[in-house]
Amino acid sequence: MSETPPPSRASALRRRWLDRALESAGIDPAEWQPDRGVDVNRRTIERVYAYYGGLYLADARLEWAGMANLIGPSFYAGFQDVGLLPDIVRRLVGAARRVLGAVAKRLRRRGAAEEPAVGELGYFETTFLTMQRKIFEDQALMHEAYVREGIDAIRALATAAIVDSTTLRAWEQIDRGDASAVHGGNRVLLYREQHDIIDRFYVDMRRRRPPVGRIFTYLLTLAGSPAIPGAKSYPTVFPLEARFPVTRGRRLAFRTPLAAGNLALFANRWKLIEDDTFPVYRQLLDRRADEVRHLVELPLAERTARFRLFRRAGTIALAALVRWRLGIESAPAPARLAEVDLRRPPDDEHTCVWGDLRRRPFRFSVLLPDERVFSVEAEVASRFGSQLSVKLPLTDLGGTRAVLTDYAREWRLDEDEVAEWTRRAAVTSTADHAYSTRVFRAPPIGFVRFEVQVEHHVEQSGYVADVLFSWPPG
Repeated sequence: MSETPPPSRASALRRRWLDRALESAGIDPAEWQPDRGVDVNRRTIERVYAYYGGLYLADARLEWAGMANLIGPSFYAGFQDVGLLPDIVRRLVGAARRVLGAVAKRLRRRGAAEEPAVGELGYFETTFLTMQRKIFEDQALMHEAYVREGIDAIRALATAAIVDSTTLRAWEQIDRGDASAVHGGNRVLLYREQHDIIDRFYVDMRRRRPPVGRIFTYLLTLAGSPAIPGAKSYPTVFPLEARFPVTRGRRLAFRTPLAAGNLALFANRWKLIEDDTFPVYRQLLDRRADEVRHLVELPLAERTARFRLFRRAGTIALAALVRWRLGIESAPAPARLAEVDLRRPPDDEHTCVWGDLRRRPFRFSVLLPDERVFSVEAEVASRFGSQLSVKLPLTDLGGTRAVLTDYAREWRLDEDEVAEWTRRAAVTSTADHAYSTRVFRAPPIGFVRFEVQVEHHVEQSGYVADVLFSWPPG
C-alpha cells in the first residue's frame, strides 16, 4: 500500500485559500452535499451568492462576483424548479426511513432508495448543484486570495501552477483599476468559469440517456431568463430560423420563437454571453452602478420568486404566439477552417469557437513560430482575446499522464513535475476538494506561451486537459 505523499506547496496553498473562502462565506463543507438536492443545500446555495455579492460590494473591481450574484436568482429559481419533484421524493424516502425502523435498513443506501424514484430530474438537479460547488472552489479561492493579500497572492497561485498565465494577467488587469482593464480581466474570469470549470457538466447533461439530455437542455435554453436587468434570453437573441435561397448572396428567413442553439454547447452559451449578457452587464456598471449595488444588497431569496417557471409561464406562452417573423437577409460567410496561424502575432483579439455539434473530436492544428505545428484531436477549441484554448476529450488519470508525457517529450514540459503531480492526483479524494487545476508550462515558442492546464473533477475521477497558447496583447 503506497503512502500518501505530504501536501505539496500547491495543495497547501489551495487548501489555505479555499478554507478561508468557505469560512468567509459561512459554509460548512461537510454540509455541502449536491447529491442530496436543493432542500438540504438551500442555506449553502444562498450563502454562496451572498459571498459573491459581498466581494463586489467591498470592491467594485470584482465584477465577476457582482455578475454571479446578479444572475444568481435565475439559477436558484432553476435549481428549485428542477429539484421540486426530486426533493419531494427525498423527503418521502427520509420519512419512510424514520417510520419503518428496521425495514429502513433496506433504504440505508440513499442512492439505491432514491435514484429510481427521483428519475432524470434528480440527475439534472444534482449536476447543477455540483457545478455551483466547482465554480466556488475555483473562483472563490482566487477572489479570497486577492482580497486578503492582493495581486501578490494571485502571483503566488500562478507560481504554484494553480492558475495559468492568462488568468494571472486578468487579475493584473483588475488590479490596475482603470475601467477598460477591469472589464477585460473580469471577462477572462467569466470565460474561465464557462469554458474551464463547468463546460464538462453541460456536455454530460446534453448526452444524458438520449434523447432525454438533448430535450432537457433545449427546454432549459428556451425557458431560461437572465436576472441581469436588460439582458435577453437565448431564443430572443438567437431565434431559430428556416432559410431558403432567394438570389445569390440573399435568402428568405422565417423566424420562430424557438432557439437556434443549445446552452449546453459552449459555442452557443458563450455567444450569448459575448453578444448580450456581458455587454448589458457592463453598461449597467457604467451607467447604473447604484442600481447594481441595490440589487446585490437584496437577499437572494427575495429576488428569486419572479424567475420561477410557474411565475413566467404566461410570458413564455405569449412569446410562443407572437415571436414569428419573415424577412430577407444576407447569406453567411464560408465556415472557418480548424486551423490557427500563430507564426506571427495576431493583429486582432476577436473571439472564435470551433467544435462539432455532437461534441465529436475533430482535427485541430496550430501553426507556430520556428515552423512548428501543434495538431491534436480536439473536443472544442476557442480563441478568446490573446489566448487560444484547445480542449482535449475527458479521460482518466492514465490517459492524462500519457498526454502530458508526450507533451513533455515534444514540447519540453517538466517530466518531474508531471510525475509528481500524477502521484498526488492518484490519492486525491473529495475530502481535499471537488475540483482543482494544475498548469504545466513549456518554454516559449517565439512570442507564444505554451501551457497545459489539467482540470481534475475529483468526484467523477475525470480529467480534462486544455492546451493553452497565449501571446502579448496587441
